[in-house]
Amino acid sequence: MQNSQEVSSQPLAEDKVAIIPCAGMDKALGSVARACAFEVVKLRPCKAVLVCIPPLVAGVKSYSEIVKTYPSIPIDGCAERCATKIAVKNGARIKARILIPESVQKYNLKPKSASDIGPDGEKLAEEIATQIDRLLGK
Repeated sequence: MQNSQEVSSQPLAEDKVAIIPCAGMDKALGSVARACAFEVVKLRPCKAVLVCIPPLVAGVKSYSEIVKTYPSIPIDGCAERCATKIAVKNGARIKARILIPESVQKYNLKPKSASDIGPDGEKLAEEIATQIDRLLGK
């Protein structure tokens, strides 16, 4: 993650994708969104940049630069779609969106815990990783 390394005001880059997961600490599916994002970054470590919502909301420049520099995929934990709204407010170029409640049905998700999305959750992470490959043309 590029939390301590500031991204310069460079032209839009197409070599990575910013993954922006829900931060809904009081929402069960927010935990699923975060766990899924961690899995995506493990699957595509050189292609995915994980963006943490609280510093983005707080206006930490390095985070806002990441979402302005790279195409973005927010992972929303509920119908409020806070990750998407915050990303858009910070100038993100949204290229795909994941809504966890829809994914729960599509993949019959039954997370084992807040940090373990289980094998069906891993299928969702693989789908997002495939979207990253498609966005980057690889």
